[in-house]
Amino acid sequence: MSRDPLATLARLRRLAVSEARRDLAEALAAEEAARRSAEAAEAALVSEAASADPGAYAAWLPRGLAEARAAAARAEAAARAAARQRQALAEARAAERAVEIVAERRAAEAARAAERRAQLLLDDAAQSVRRFRSEGGRRR
Repeated sequence: MSRDPLATLARLRRLAVSEARRDLAEALAAEEAARRSAEAAEAALVSEAASADPGAYAAWLPRGLAEARAAAARAEAAARAAARQRQALAEARAAERAVEIVAERRAAEAARAAERRAQLLLDDAAQSVRRFRSEGGRRR
C-alpha cells in the first residue's frame, strides 16, 4: 500500500509545530529565569546600598554592578532567543497551514470529480431510458 506523500508531509509539519512549541516554552522559561536573575541583581544593588557599612558597599559595588550588567545582558539575550522561537513557531504553523490548504483543495477537487462521474452515470442512465422508451420498450 502506497502512502500519500501529502499525508506524510502533513504529519511532519505537525511534528515541526509541536517541536517549535516545545522550543518556545523552553525559551520563555529561560527568559523568565534570566529576567528574575536580573531583577535579583538590581535588588542586591539597592539592598547593599541600604546596608550600614559604606566601606563594604564600596568594595562590593564594582562586583555588584558587573553582576547586574551581566544579568541584564543575559535577560536581553534570552528575550531575543524567545522572539526567534516565536518566529520559528509562526513559520512552522504557516507551513502546516499551507499543507492543510493543499489537502483541502485536493479533497475538494476529488469531490468535484466524483460528482462529475456520478452525473455522467446518471446522464448515461437517463439516455438509456429515453432510448428504450423511444424504441417502444424493446430491448436490443
